[in-house]
Amino acid sequence: MLAVLLFASMAFGQVDRENVFPFKDMVFPQVAAGGGYESWITVTNRGSDAWNGDLKFYSGIAVPWNPVVNNAPIVDGTRSISVISGATKTFRITLPGSTETGYAVIKADEKAKLTNFLEGNLSYYLSSGDLVTDSVGVPPAQQFVVSSLPFEDFNSICLALVNSDLAERPADLKLKVYSDTNVQVGETIDLPLTNGEYSAQYLYQLFPSVALSRGRLEIASDIPVSGIAITQAPGDQFSSLPLNSTTRTYSLMTTSASGAEFGNLTMWSESFFIKGYLEFRYQDRFDWSLFAVTGQITDGLLHLHLDGNSIDGEFFGYFKSARAFTLGEQSFRGTCYLAAAPDYLETIDLSAVLVP
Repeated sequence: MLAVLLFASMAFGQVDRENVFPFKDMVFPQVAAGGGYESWITVTNRGSDAWNGDLKFYSGIAVPWNPVVNNAPIVDGTRSISVISGATKTFRITLPGSTETGYAVIKADEKAKLTNFLEGNLSYYLSSGDLVTDSVGVPPAQQFVVSSLPFEDFNSICLALVNSDLAERPADLKLKVYSDTNVQVGETIDLPLTNGEYSAQYLYQLFPSVALSRGRLEIASDIPVSGIAITQAPGDQFSSLPLNSTTRTYSLMTTSASGAEFGNLTMWSESFFIKGYLEFRYQDRFDWSLFAVTGQITDGLLHLHLDGNSIDGEFFGYFKSARAFTLGEQSFRGTCYLAAAPDYLETIDLSAVLVP
């Protein structure tokens, strides 16, 4: 049992720092300035040490963008920033002339340092002369590999996506639109994004043949990406629709000699973390109970840690996929190491099939 614990702890410690760290880095996939628009990014450091890093602006395919921040023009798309412990700062992003858009990345110098963290948001302000006519706030984008966006008015949705993967991998996104009766409308759209590429389009531009009111958009990517949606009402009134991870449920099959049974596994992603819950029953003697599931995708493989209480003791386990995994795979398999005090230990072959 000690060997299982050590093995599981070692795997959990292999966090991939090449992806965006929650509360260390931030991505805002849509920033607008000029033509009556301003974007204000406000951050606070809740850590005990100063946070140091860069505020970077891009447009197109990782092309440096140079708006004005707090009345000072940006050079080469980058401004160094420092936020001392407990401080709050606002970066007001403006431009003279017509409206320009891009995206912003706040990147920490020391990702491994665990005593400084940023929390923040972005607010858009639309003005007519000296009068603010509209404003909307958005949180930083969470990376996702699968996302679902319900909407009321197809033509009003603007979608902004960024390949924010710091491992510099290209992303292959597939977009599908479904009606409010769960029927796919139009074709599946392939949207490749090279590293650092930014795309902002209305849904009617991405799907020119689709005529629809209410429905949903499904997005699937082979690597984590960041995004946000904006809905535009008549009179240029805007609201934000953050894109977060949707869930995927798998039916599990095992070859357990002891009678341990697994039911459905439901998972979602939060940045590079995988979270979820797993149905479990032991020796057909008890009702189904739930395991909490946490883990990450590291080196392309799915690593999960299972923790849950059963009627006759506390079970825990560790699972590793046998091959590369992305959330939304049609099927996968791997090995699960399951244990319970005082003397139960078992290695289980596990296979999973996506529930439609």
